[in-house]
Amino acid sequence: MTHKPIVIVGGGPVGMVVAIKLAGYGHKDITILDANADNIQDGRVLALSYASCKLLEDINAWDEAFATAIKQVHISHSGLGISQINASDVNLPELGYTIKYTNLCNRLQQCISNFPEIKLTKACVKEVTPGKNYATVIYNDGECLTADLVILAEGGKIKLNQVRYKEHDYGQVAIIAAVKTELKHNNVAFERFDDSGALVLLPHGSLYILVWACPMAEKEYLQNPENLMNRLNELKFMKRFGGFEVMGKVHSYPLKLRVAKNRVLDRVILVGNSAQSVHPVSAQGLNLGLRDVDALLELTDGDLSKIDDYAKLRNGDSKFVIGFTHFLARFLEAPYTKHLRGLGIMTLSNCKPLQNKLAKSLIFGN
Repeated sequence: MTHKPIVIVGGGPVGMVVAIKLAGYGHKDITILDANADNIQDGRVLALSYASCKLLEDINAWDEAFATAIKQVHISHSGLGISQINASDVNLPELGYTIKYTNLCNRLQQCISNFPEIKLTKACVKEVTPGKNYATVIYNDGECLTADLVILAEGGKIKLNQVRYKEHDYGQVAIIAAVKTELKHNNVAFERFDDSGALVLLPHGSLYILVWACPMAEKEYLQNPENLMNRLNELKFMKRFGGFEVMGKVHSYPLKLRVAKNRVLDRVILVGNSAQSVHPVSAQGLNLGLRDVDALLELTDGDLSKIDDYAKLRNGDSKFVIGFTHFLARFLEAPYTKHLRGLGIMTLSNCKPLQNKLAKSLIFGN
């Protein structure tokens, strides 16, 4: 049985950022286990806040050449209620960026190659067990290793028996597609609330990335690009773009909330989607995960034996963001709250200090 000082389960953006920052603090033997370590093929486009981009820039892992800036977010409701949040409102050059998952991971892998103390290993982890003296990791076909510390950053696929979870099934599916519009996006993102569900359009390259929360029963129908086009054409909101076309394949995934109530166990720490998986309505998933990493290492100065206050520190930010997105996903989409949601958006529009405070909380954490 092999023993390692630090094992990171998950080689996505959060896991790789943890490894790079740990190496920067002087840790000499860091192992990353990931099933797709040698073949990152993922078509997702990520939305990163300005603060997340600065964190990546600080570790030399940000390449703006592959990213598209978001300078304004336009929030609207099918009735009264429009709010516009500009980067200049919060004294920033951009509110955030969009970037392809694959491009970000490739850049992070390039950074990792500069650290001989980090070993990225292809391995399919099946089980992680906390323990007083060491944590145990079972991977591949029953192979086993132990570690002084395991950082779980694998996206929420592994569910630990020792962790209590809060869970909620929204009964929705996220429909994701690239959309080419006749009018240019001008670096404006849109968030639209109406009876059809929350719809988000994120500028990326010359296209928009559509993320639409729809009833689960419509999954098969809307995964057909022609059917998705027909359904989008029924929305008055889409007419503002002067015509549009769905490009390529349509992807989907079920929308569920899962939050770990205890993110620090014996010899195991949960970060990113292992600690919280949230509704995409406010595009906060990866940003929360990166703030997990930043808080963990800034709090301990890289000394991972000092993690007692980590959970308390993260609870405020995570509870605010999770509560806010859960509120949007459930309360604002209920038909009987139609006028209330419009009133809420109007309140934001007419109270700039409140709007800017909310924007800063979502960008930098609460």
